[in-house]
Formats: sequence, C-alpha cells, structure tokens
Amino acid sequence: MKKSPWMILVLIAASALPVRAWDASGHEVIARIAWDAMKPETRARAAVILASAPPDADLASLLPADGPQSVRERQLFELASTWPDIVRDKNLQARYEKYHHGKWHYINHFWEQAPNGAARDRTDMAPDPENVVERLHHYEQTLGDGNRPAAERAVDLAWVLHLVGDIHQPLHSSARVTADLPQGDQGGNLVKITDQESLHWYWDQLVSKTYPKRASESQEAYVTRVARAFEKRFPASSLRRRLAAGRFEDWVQAGYVTSKTRVYPGVVPGHEPSRRYRRRAFQTIEPRIALAGYRLADFLDRALAR
Repeated sequence: MKKSPWMILVLIAASALPVRAWDASGHEVIARIAWDAMKPETRARAAVILASAPPDADLASLLPADGPQSVRERQLFELASTWPDIVRDKNLQARYEKYHHGKWHYINHFWEQAPNGAARDRTDMAPDPENVVERLHHYEQTLGDGNRPAAERAVDLAWVLHLVGDIHQPLHSSARVTADLPQGDQGGNLVKITDQESLHWYWDQLVSKTYPKRASESQEAYVTRVARAFEKRFPASSLRRRLAAGRFEDWVQAGYVTSKTRVYPGVVPGHEPSRRYRRRAFQTIEPRIALAGYRLADFLDRALAR
C-alpha cells in the first residue's frame, strides 16, 4: 500500500511525539473492531463525512492513495482514530492551535493511598469540567446533525473515534495524589518506571508489545490480525450486555476502579514491572479493547442513523 507524501510526514511526526493515549496501533485496532461491527450504512456515512474534512486539518489526506475504494475508506477510518494525537505536533503551529485540545483526552478522578494501604478517593478535588466525558456527551448530540457543515462533522468524528478509545485506558480516568505530587500524577504520566518510560506509556503500549508486528507485515495487515484476535476471544455477543450506551461516566468509573486496584499494585518507580505484572495488565485491558470497539460501533450506529 502506497501512502501520500503528506501521510508519511504526519505519521512520522506522530511517532516522534509523546502520545498520551493508546499508541497508534491500539487506536487503530479499536477502530477496526468498530468498523467490523458497524452497520454497512454507518460505514458509508462515516466515509463520506471523513472525506469532507477541512484541508487545514490534514485529516482527509490520511486516505491511502492506492487500493480498492472500500479498503481505502476503512483505512482512513482507522487512521482517523489517531488524528487527535497527530495534531499535538507544535511544529505545525496553526493546526496545533486550532485543533489540539489536551483536556479532551481524559478525566481525572483523584485518589490517594491511605495509611492502611487502601485506595481512598479525594472528594475535595474535582475533575476539570472540560474532559472526555463532557466531550462524548457533546458529540452524541452533534455528530448526527445533518444541518451542521460536513467539514465540522468530520473533525467531530475523528475525535469520537479517538476518545472512545481513550476512555477505556484506565489511566485516563485516574490521578493518584501523593506527598510529592499533591495535584496528582497526571494519569501515571509522572510515574517513571524507567528513565524513558512512564507508567502511563507502559499501559498505552500493552497491545503492540503483546502483539508485536511481524517482519514485512504492513500496518493494515497487522491491525487486521490483532483486531481478529480480539474479536475471536471477545465476540460482540459476549459483551452486548456491557455496552451501557451513552453512560460515559459508568465507562470511566470502571477504568477508575481498575486503575486503583490493578494498575498501581506491584509498581515500583524506577523499576521495570515483572512479567507477571505484564500478563495481568494485558488480561485487564484485553476485554476493554474489544468493548471499546463495540461501544464505538454502537455510538456511531446510533449517531449516524439520523
């Protein structure tokens, strides 16, 4: 598959940035699971909307140059899920100022470790009102509004593709408060487990580290293989009762509990987590990745049916 020169540039730029969500492969896998689960008419509407993105967003330019139209549209859908991280690049200042919104990627619920070792909520510290839950409620109302310009809806759709993935990363719901970090650890971003890696980034890469890319395997083939593995292990029928459509705060609370009970126990700053910790961590996020894909499909089926 050939890529446009601009697409190559933006992907290189994205790989050089400190990504604060699932890594690009994780987001693409979630988007692929959603694409497979969506109704055909939803796929068609999503493809038309993304193709209408404003030129200064550099979103529609992610469409691959070669291949069957249906495959190219699916790949654009997958790549669009990474666009909100691509626009973090400050080298393109105008695009960064217009489209980057750091607070939209997460919601911080604060907690601390009590003297007895139990996790204790800090009810005196509230999340910022501008957050991932607020945004998803907003897009639930606006994405399907055909009276809005298609270019605006394209940007909205890219954000939905990304944020539904983000909200399922447990550390996008949590900020641990300590004596050294009285304002919280920013979802584990300030907890260094090695000189180069934070606790947050460790969890972001669990999919790509557990399913490493094979030699000479294209990104599309890789995304397909990994998505199929999740779909086989967790078919949509097995998670249908957990969709909780539109209950975004419930989605966050599940991640918040996971963060307190399964992310931090066993972590020692400055030390690479054990193999046992990694296995347990992947077992924790495996159903959440699949559920994120099915919830994204349900969100779009409902929003774009109007």
